[in-house]
Amino acid sequence: MEPSPYVIIDNNHNVKRFGEYSGGILTKLNGSTNSLIFSEKLALSEDLYVCNGLHVWFENGIIHSKEKESVITDFSEIDYCIQLEPDLIKDFDSARFSAHYPHIVRFLHTACLYLDTESFKIDHLEFVSGEILNRPVGIGHDNGIILGDRLVIDDRRLIFYDCILIGREENQMLKQSYEHFLTIPLKFLSSLILLGNENF
Repeated sequence: MEPSPYVIIDNNHNVKRFGEYSGGILTKLNGSTNSLIFSEKLALSEDLYVCNGLHVWFENGIIHSKEKESVITDFSEIDYCIQLEPDLIKDFDSARFSAHYPHIVRFLHTACLYLDTESFKIDHLEFVSGEILNRPVGIGHDNGIILGDRLVIDDRRLIFYDCILIGREENQMLKQSYEHFLTIPLKFLSSLILLGNENF
């Protein structure tokens, strides 16, 4: 089975599609830092990955986010890099809440609500239970990603609204899809963050 044409790098299947890309691009790095890179432009050659974008990562249990240039020469550091399908972005944008909606909790800085690793445990979910939270990103134990517009936490269940899902099928091929509404148990996530307004 051939990988999706929107897959730029997939180390599980030795996929590397060299060239220059523009549009919504998401890179998931390997390692314990749960690093993500959100970018609009990417250049990939046989020995170099270069992009400018928002880099989000954990260090000693603390979440960091920074707009910067990322240069990678060792491709084993990358789990996958995928370009979001235009139709999914269109669906996502059409269902987003207005930025002026009054009852959504927005954070100025990127914040970690939940982290479950061997070294660190963070759980702030009870402080925001029942609130409508803006720009949630969930990272699964399997390195799958949920990009949401809104999130409500109800009795330890996570309810994502208007979200793009990226993950692997049973054959380990990467797949992306869109859901208007998704309920997922907390146990499937290794981390849950809210992207801050300083990055947008």
